[in-house]
Amino acid sequence: MNFKASCVDGLVLPRCKIPFPETCEYTIVPVAISRRGPIPQGIPRRPKAASLGMTNQVTNKLLASIFLTLACSVGAQDGLRSTTGTVVVIGWSRAKIVIAVDSRGFDDNEKYRDDICKIVELDGHSVFTAAGNIIHAHNGRALWNAQKAAMHAFQEAQSTGTQRLLKAAARSWGEHMVTTINQALKDDPAGSKLMLDKNIFLTGAFLGFENGSTAMYQVEIVFDPSTQQAKENSYTERHTITIEFGALGRNEIVNEIVADKTRFAKTEQRKWISAERDIPIKDRDVRWAIRLVQLTMEYHPQRSDVGGPIDALEIARRGIRWVERKTGCSP
Repeated sequence: MNFKASCVDGLVLPRCKIPFPETCEYTIVPVAISRRGPIPQGIPRRPKAASLGMTNQVTNKLLASIFLTLACSVGAQDGLRSTTGTVVVIGWSRAKIVIAVDSRGFDDNEKYRDDICKIVELDGHSVFTAAGNIIHAHNGRALWNAQKAAMHAFQEAQSTGTQRLLKAAARSWGEHMVTTINQALKDDPAGSKLMLDKNIFLTGAFLGFENGSTAMYQVEIVFDPSTQQAKENSYTERHTITIEFGALGRNEIVNEIVADKTRFAKTEQRKWISAERDIPIKDRDVRWAIRLVQLTMEYHPQRSDVGGPIDALEIARRGIRWVERKTGCSP
């Protein structure tokens, strides 16, 4: 079964049918990434050090998923909003998810701050993050706040006793965001339009463990010019056995390194092969994600959009393990 793919910021996104399908098998063009069978020729593997001591060598390929520009803000002060920028690196397999993010956000005066918490811990096995502007403040109050809405949606899902907490929370969050953004379009039409990037308000992503394995659900809140209203598009992504890496936001450096085709990419891959020998096996994937964020900060042409401390975690069957977390970002 093939699903439509579209490009955002130069990357290919799988689009899965609504409602969230139980299976999501597709072939994406023009990037030749097959979700079934071996990695096709031309999609290189990230080489691992010979000292890994693992039976099966871990494969890394470009994660064609929720790659939209991400920038998050906290608080509801008037005039505080997030703009495009940042980088979020995700590694994902059937057994675990690793995430590393920067901390930079911008206000309406284009002044940056490096204390933004871009990962919301929902429970011991689940997190939420968002692509786009996550808060709209007007006249001293928040018209909508995507992070608070995500926490409420997850708590609501918990109260129902469902085994698909992430799936239920994603659906509830999408419905709530459409309602509140449509109200904001009435209360502050000009400000609401400033929230748009390619007619997208934001995309929420719920990630974690569900029914014994990893899961990821996306809800994209878009502006429909024909109705002048917000609406939602719901997508799902299915895990693979081997880990995949990709990036949200300022993703060009990550994509180049993961593809391992340029001289720069091959140099950084060789450096990492040497460096990871001194890193415990359990930390190598999350530390690789952290390194990819660091390289984006150092080399991206728009590196002023990314910066600050790096928050990083791993979600496995045992639960969430924070590897790096700045003060103020506790659950």
